[in-house]
Amino acid sequence: MAETTVDPKRLVNEYVEIWNTKDFSRLSDVVDESFTFTSPTSGTIAGRENVRAYAEEVEDAFSDFRITVNEMVAGENVVIAESTLAGTHEGEFDGIPPTNETFEIRDMARFVVEDDKIQEERVVFDRHDFFDQLGLLED
Repeated sequence: MAETTVDPKRLVNEYVEIWNTKDFSRLSDVVDESFTFTSPTSGTIAGRENVRAYAEEVEDAFSDFRITVNEMVAGENVVIAESTLAGTHEGEFDGIPPTNETFEIRDMARFVVEDDKIQEERVVFDRHDFFDQLGLLED
């Protein structure tokens, strides 16, 4: 495993700030070029620029999208963050027309930090709950 000299929690907090400020041009400051992102709605996306394109799609669909970190623990190269994700579905997302419904869900994310960059993020949340809050599931 490669060494890292930066504080992994600081790096992850900066990454969350990039999502919350929608300043995706700063992704190269914190994530590696070969960064991979995995979530229940995106599957696995490989490559920093592909992840940036996905983040911009999320921003277009949920202009008020926000990550609130509730708790974070870190080891030498791994950070686990429990967060709340929230937003309003105002634009097309993954081919789904806007519902104008809001959502607020809990998630758990695992980050791998090596060579002073985030190499990987794996997010887990209840996809069913997410789609239900957006009004996409029938009763």
